[in-house]
Amino acid sequence: MLLPLLVARAQDSEGNDYYFGDSFHFHAVETDARMMVRNETVMETADKYIWHILDNLDNSIKLPGKGLDIRPNSPIILGIKLHPKLKNYFSANVQNISKTYHSYLIPDSSDATIIAMGINKNNLQDFVYRVVENDSIELIPWSPIPALSMKYGAKVPFAAIGTFNYPEKLIMVEVRHKKQVGIREGYLIDWRKNKKPVLEQITASGIGAYGFLNLLDPKLNKHYMLSNTGRRDAPLAMQFEKDSLQGMELTFANHETTPYSINLIRTIDNKRDTIGLEWWTQENRYFVPKEYFNSVGDYELLIHKCGHLSKYTDADILRIAYHIVPPRSVRSQSFWIVLIVIIGIVAFLFFFMRFSARRRLKKVEQQRQTASLQIRNIQAQLNPHFMFNAINSIQNLIQQNDPEATNYYLSKFSSLTRASLENVEKQMNVLSQEIQLLDDYLKMEQLRFGMHYQIKNKLMVHSDLVEIPTFLLQPLVENAVKHGIATKGDEGLIVVSFEQQEQSLLLSVEDNGMGFTESSPTSKSGYGLRLTRERLLLLAQLYPEHDFRMQISSQPGNTKITISISNWINHA
Repeated sequence: MLLPLLVARAQDSEGNDYYFGDSFHFHAVETDARMMVRNETVMETADKYIWHILDNLDNSIKLPGKGLDIRPNSPIILGIKLHPKLKNYFSANVQNISKTYHSYLIPDSSDATIIAMGINKNNLQDFVYRVVENDSIELIPWSPIPALSMKYGAKVPFAAIGTFNYPEKLIMVEVRHKKQVGIREGYLIDWRKNKKPVLEQITASGIGAYGFLNLLDPKLNKHYMLSNTGRRDAPLAMQFEKDSLQGMELTFANHETTPYSINLIRTIDNKRDTIGLEWWTQENRYFVPKEYFNSVGDYELLIHKCGHLSKYTDADILRIAYHIVPPRSVRSQSFWIVLIVIIGIVAFLFFFMRFSARRRLKKVEQQRQTASLQIRNIQAQLNPHFMFNAINSIQNLIQQNDPEATNYYLSKFSSLTRASLENVEKQMNVLSQEIQLLDDYLKMEQLRFGMHYQIKNKLMVHSDLVEIPTFLLQPLVENAVKHGIATKGDEGLIVVSFEQQEQSLLLSVEDNGMGFTESSPTSKSGYGLRLTRERLLLLAQLYPEHDFRMQISSQPGNTKITISISNWINHA
């Protein structure tokens, strides 16, 4: 049986890519002359001068940078050669009883060539080799060494074990002495391309009749699982009461050659941060401690192959989301009072904003135009039609006796209303807050219409360092929801993007709805477009050093509206 050993490399120590090159790798142990510490080492020898490995292992020969008392992993001196342009090929080492076998990842289905420099014509008959697939199927049983070779600039014959290629499989190539079992060495070579971790079980501690249970069991998870994609995949969302869990253990399918990194993204009191829980783990179980279940907020675990998160796509990342909510007793006692108070506050704030807006209309012309534009933007954000729809949605959730979902909806609605009020006087707002407002709005509309959305921030500067006109994209996003994808259900998709071209800022809203003809007098989206054009004209007056433009592309299945602001990054 092969057991994981806690040694691995995924990219380099800083997460950068590295390449195999035109060489063979041999594994040994040496003493670092600076600290006198024994360490494992990988000795790379050019494939044109393969005999150099014997000089490197000869402790009587002094070479620059060479360690002390170098010893190969075994007298076999097993070496491996991969494709020169193969990158990020190291993976976890694997323990085979008393020996450590090194593993390599080959996602591009190229060859692996293995040789044994310690086997020659004098001892060839003493050694055998075998090839095993997935630690279960013996592809080649214990057999004599295939041949001796003089390739790669060798000065004396060495054993050519073979060139191997097994796409989408994991194999072990093992060489041993016939009589001395302790003399053996091997490599694990993994051609499998699937990087995404496979979740087998989630064990929650502190809940259930026996103090723990498997959340992926449909008979037990009805109070905690909001949605699920299947027993062997991650749940879309789970929900727990504050302080109800003592911790949660994740169980993964065996990943002997692939170490994982684990991160946690949490949002508490509208503050979002990312915590690195594990940079490297080879274990099939990981325990998330109690401290990540005792604060109300939204959480998401991200598990992927060891390395920086930016190296991987969504197809490579296992995501496990969960929400921590106040205890049920607190929620049930104050639910109706909070509901009435929130609706009253929302109504009061709405009419207060309209009253304040009318007063601002009496100022000078430029202030009147700017304030009027702000009012109409606010109305696009929180118009009566939207408010009544939101309240109807809340009423439906109450009638369905679903206080958890209602609380979640109300929290988003209240957060959006509060932020809108705070920003009503602002001509500019930081990009990160604008993104959060759009995210809250789209989450609420997603609850109503079931559509999907994405918010992509591709700027090269931090979103806290860039300001944009307040609510600039809100009318366009609302148009995309109401007139673009409202009838498409879960097939609807909205993509909001923030990009940078040199010093210019590009803002775009794209949807896969039916499209529209802007010149048509019956266009339902005309008001939002007209509002945005007026806003851009006013902004051009206030900031004459910048060029404000809007470009529209619409056809059935794809509508995209892009606003460009020249030289804005320097301005921000």
